[in-house]
Amino acid sequence: MNLLPLIILLACFIIGLPIGFSLIISVIFYFAQEPYLSMTVIVQRMVSSAESVSLMAIPFFVTAGAIMNYSGISSKLMALAEALVGHMTGGLGQVNVLLSTLMGGVSGSGAADAAMECKLLVPEMEKRGYDSGFSAAVTAASACITPIIPPSVALVVFAFVCGVPTGKLLCAGYLPGILLCLCQMLIVHRISRKKGFAPSREKIASRAEIFKLVIDGIWALFLPFGLILGLRIGVFNATEGGALMCIYSFVVGLFVYKELKIRDIPRIIKDAVLSTASVMIILCAANVFSYYLSWERIPAQLS
Repeated sequence: MNLLPLIILLACFIIGLPIGFSLIISVIFYFAQEPYLSMTVIVQRMVSSAESVSLMAIPFFVTAGAIMNYSGISSKLMALAEALVGHMTGGLGQVNVLLSTLMGGVSGSGAADAAMECKLLVPEMEKRGYDSGFSAAVTAASACITPIIPPSVALVVFAFVCGVPTGKLLCAGYLPGILLCLCQMLIVHRISRKKGFAPSREKIASRAEIFKLVIDGIWALFLPFGLILGLRIGVFNATEGGALMCIYSFVVGLFVYKELKIRDIPRIIKDAVLSTASVMIILCAANVFSYYLSWERIPAQLS
């Protein structure tokens, strides 16, 4: 009976049940029949795992990313990415990868990045002759870069769970994120040459054009550096930095780019709540499952 949750968890994964629900369902039967525990343990462990100030950074980061999708910051970064790499083979594929890298320094959420690129880039890629499978694969793969480059929701969770300094961990994400970007751009180049995908622009952008686009996107490009600088010198912690990101994004979108509308706020809140919930339910359910593993000393029994 002590291995039944593992079997149920595997079955849930096979049938495609979401991870958070799979973790909870797998331990329900165990806690229901365990004489020294009760079903209330599930709720207690889920609530206790969410009682952390550090985890407040997650909804703030996600909300900031949602605001950016409506504030014009994403479109500014896309224009800059196309100017930099649009002349390469497989131009829009290269733009897709570079945009995910730039969005990694802004939104911190791979889900938010993938959702944004599905709306902005994938339809345009298909319109220009890219097949849907390639467009979807590039979007999904490049979205993996976003959680690595700070600010990152995943790194904040890791720092909380492992008790490591958030600022140092975020700084360590730049190098692997950039290397992953370069590798994916190389793969896109090779596949695009075989399939004959043309560049999205005829020639490389001039220095004046790139400089103008950098100036236009400077408000977005400043965000990750301002966050890391503030964390490193101790001006604020990750949670406070996330709150400042929300305020900064809102002000830039409303008063600088003037693309954010008051009527967009309900949709921003909805997107932020759904994205935050998907992360938190996995985190809370994993805490319950880890309690079961500790109670049964599963690692020790299997070793």
